[in-house]
Amino acid sequence: MSEDQTSWDDSLNFYGEGKLDEALDRMLALESRKPKNPYLLANIGVVYRDSGDLVRAEQYLRRAFSLAPGDSKIRFNLALTLLRGGRLREGFREYECRWRIPEFQKLHREFAQPLWTGEPLNGRRILLYGEQGAGDAIQFVRYAPLVRAAGGEVIVEVLPSLERLMRWMGGKHRVVSALTEGVRFDLHCPLMSLPHRFGTEIDSIPAPARFSIPAPLLAKWAARLRTDRKSVGVVWAGNKDHPNDRDRSIPADCFLPLTRLPGIQCWGLQVGPRTADTPDSAIDLAPELTDFGETAAVISALDLVITVDTAVAHLAGSLGKPVWLLAAHACDWRWMMDREDSPWYPSLRIFRRKYRGEWSDVIERVASEL
Repeated sequence: MSEDQTSWDDSLNFYGEGKLDEALDRMLALESRKPKNPYLLANIGVVYRDSGDLVRAEQYLRRAFSLAPGDSKIRFNLALTLLRGGRLREGFREYECRWRIPEFQKLHREFAQPLWTGEPLNGRRILLYGEQGAGDAIQFVRYAPLVRAAGGEVIVEVLPSLERLMRWMGGKHRVVSALTEGVRFDLHCPLMSLPHRFGTEIDSIPAPARFSIPAPLLAKWAARLRTDRKSVGVVWAGNKDHPNDRDRSIPADCFLPLTRLPGIQCWGLQVGPRTADTPDSAIDLAPELTDFGETAAVISALDLVITVDTAVAHLAGSLGKPVWLLAAHACDWRWMMDREDSPWYPSLRIFRRKYRGEWSDVIERVASEL
């Protein structure tokens, strides 16, 4: 094995282990010998981006793309860099290349009807569908009223776990489950392409979707969660199969300084296998959280939600509930960089981790605020 190959393998291993400084050292050493290798330059750009240096990340990714203009993976990483930097119009335009990379090709939907590209709808039926996770659908369904205002008869297709919640959304949209058959429509568009269709910038992000939860359900949970303490919902982990789960999920026992605070009652909003890790003093609600409609009703009865980057953050933000997001310093693009607020959700506050792999500083700040 050549020295260059060894150095390349080492850099990828360091990156996979989250050792970004070591990975960058190896890659920059290789660059002096391979200054026009687009894949090396692109990887340097990705490491810079994940280290929080968006300026150098963009420089390297643009150099790489100039050398390999047909490479959709390089273009996609450029899109993520632009979006993380808050350059939404350009970022969402580049994000359209996602269908040409393997991770998204398996999510691509083939329809006989044409894709909507933003032309006048003139009363035609348009299917808007979630392409990725539940959180993405909650975040981007806010565009459905804009599509209806553009003259379309809107049909929103979502995961079965979201169907009841989406039926509570105002705006006269038909809601169907991803399992529903025989849905008739004239055009289609994935929800995450709508920001590009509407030329979204930071100052033109639509308000979050609002959901009118039935009064009996609200009353049920208000009574269920009533105590003489502040009620706080907590979520410590996302999908373990997510490629960035290492940087967004937190060991449940890290929440103990929060669940043991006097005057605070923590309620576990975690679902799935990681409910087994529910911290002591937190009450596990998972058996009762049958879908996102139920979770929405629970959140409405809480004083605050503290969560890692999961669909619960989007749901609480859409409900206008105070929500504290615990995030890595250079986290998912939608939370951008170096800001404690979010233009997507006015009620959301971001607590960013200062050191990679270390959550204690975040938990200490949250405990102090509580």
